[in-house]
Amino acid sequence: MSTKKAEARERVKAMREEQARKDRARERTMRLGIAAAVLVGVAIIAIAVISSRGGDEDGTVAVPENASQVEGDNGIVVGDADAPVTIENWMDFRCPHCQTFEQANGAQIDQWVEAGEARVIYHPVTYTGGVQSTRANNALACAADEGMAKEFISEAFARFQAWSNNQLVSLGDDIGIGGDYASCVRDGTYDAWSTSVTDSAREAQIGGTPTIFVNGELVDNPTPDMLAAAVEAAASGEPADEGASEEDGAEDEEAADEGSGAEENTDEEDTGADED
Repeated sequence: MSTKKAEARERVKAMREEQARKDRARERTMRLGIAAAVLVGVAIIAIAVISSRGGDEDGTVAVPENASQVEGDNGIVVGDADAPVTIENWMDFRCPHCQTFEQANGAQIDQWVEAGEARVIYHPVTYTGGVQSTRANNALACAADEGMAKEFISEAFARFQAWSNNQLVSLGDDIGIGGDYASCVRDGTYDAWSTSVTDSAREAQIGGTPTIFVNGELVDNPTPDMLAAAVEAAASGEPADEGASEEDGAEDEEAADEGSGAEENTDEEDTGADED
């Protein structure tokens, strides 16, 4: 009898162990299934985000409607395409030297553009501000789609801050940018375009911002007097007067120090603007 009881206990023990083994196998299978489902979900979300941020269905980068193919990066163009002088401005919305350049030269540049004497091609990069610069660059492209690129640039540099998308939408409201601007900003429609401009800057060996060209010639010291001399020379087809800097050297020394350019920050970290 005791032998039968012992055998029964062994059978029960074996059955329990087998059931435990099956339970463990089932649990492991469920965990693997859940993990696979999560990975698939993440992949779907990532594809959706990438598609919504600057990519067309064929994988090309979305560019602003009035962008011009300039050295491969689709810079934002302001002014008459037939203007005799082209000013190229490689800039960063988080670069203090770029703010100094805009405050010193922006009004004069506007006059040249309005008179049809020059056009400006803006190349907004992310050397200094990383994520915040990307947001501002995207917003600039959104403003350009609504015909208000220069107004956006002037106001963004006047406020000069670490940008969240909500702040950029508010900026647009304040200066009267309508249309699809707000949704364009929040969707990051031109984030990939911003990256392409920055890549083009690196390929062109643009080492810092602002970097200014007038009809393809680098303006080493883009103070108001030096920029005006470069524009006048380009309009006349003559080389800029190298002596201008000596005549006005004392007057422009401080501006030259401020406008000499911010070197690229390759870390491109988000320096504190919370995304609301």
